[in-house]
Amino acid sequence: MKSRFIRVLCLALACVVMLVSFAGCKKKEYEKSDDTTTAPSEVTTENAVPANINPLTGLELDESAVGKRPVAIMVENSPAARPQWGLSTPDIVLEGVVEGGITRMMWIYADVNKVPKVGPVRSARHDYVEIAYGMNAIFTHWGGSRPAYAFLGELANKGYLDIDGKIVGTNGNESNKGYYFFKDPSHSSATEHCGYTKGEYLKAYIEKKGIETKQTKEDWAPYKVIASGERVPYGDSTAGSCSSITVTFSSGYKHTFKYDPETGLYKNFMNTSEMKDGNNGQQMAVKNVIVMYAPVAGYSTSIKDDKKLREWDLTGGDALFISNGYGEKISWKKGSASSPLKFYGQDGQELTINRGQTWIGVIPNENRNLTQVVG
Repeated sequence: MKSRFIRVLCLALACVVMLVSFAGCKKKEYEKSDDTTTAPSEVTTENAVPANINPLTGLELDESAVGKRPVAIMVENSPAARPQWGLSTPDIVLEGVVEGGITRMMWIYADVNKVPKVGPVRSARHDYVEIAYGMNAIFTHWGGSRPAYAFLGELANKGYLDIDGKIVGTNGNESNKGYYFFKDPSHSSATEHCGYTKGEYLKAYIEKKGIETKQTKEDWAPYKVIASGERVPYGDSTAGSCSSITVTFSSGYKHTFKYDPETGLYKNFMNTSEMKDGNNGQQMAVKNVIVMYAPVAGYSTSIKDDKKLREWDLTGGDALFISNGYGEKISWKKGSASSPLKFYGQDGQELTINRGQTWIGVIPNENRNLTQVVG
């Protein structure tokens, strides 16, 4: 498939402004644009989300989960980890590059009871911890890098407790009662690629340890969800129609999301292969795709092993919002470690997305020009 971007040069008041348009069917790179554009027509639909609505998806939320903290789970994405158990189920999948060009994912659920068998659960990285902390999510992982553990130690002193499978421990399969993480050797012969947990076990551990489940942070979700109707991203000079989008984390990790007009969802392909759920064989498909560009550099440390890590600059930057076959240029901001990740439209207001699941990719700035969009 090919896509075509139309570059239009407009001269106004002696200033040359570059506008990037996604249209036609010939591939072309997405480029950064510093122009300002007319804000879209206001969404007239009331966007206040009722209490029994999942703030991450806009869908109905079980009464027992209303007002509760979300759960964030670290999941591996190396070839040996695929297909991951539960891939089709998270409210949000947030993915970014770590050491060696590989990616790792953090799956976020507003309701711990909706967490099926998920995994392979893997070790924490400090950037994911920071994003989970900003949402006041219950962070779940299996081990972690030295910087991640150092950060979690600081947060523990502030009362922010995580769930670590390495510390909680495991003992074979689920027939061994009293444990919360397990191994399934049918998935992989390597022990690090077959660890998993379930919502019922996480809930039991949370209750056993007395971890606070009430959400005390206000406005913690990264966006707002439209209450009714459909929001079509306005196709203008900064985005346009989008039947597919390909983003590059590294040479071996590229995602392509292809729009299915029958379902209104974007199907996920990893290096041209379908990303499928190991529980049910279902291909991962999401309503919303958010691509956020961020500076990514080597971790600043004198420790040899830690030098392999990658560190994201979570101050803020440009992003793309894709939904319903169209896209638009947006922005994002986080700032301090305790601040939640937030997305904003071109009008400066908090981004409103469509009801459904969302994939968020943290793409290194150096790879932003490798983004390909088919109109």
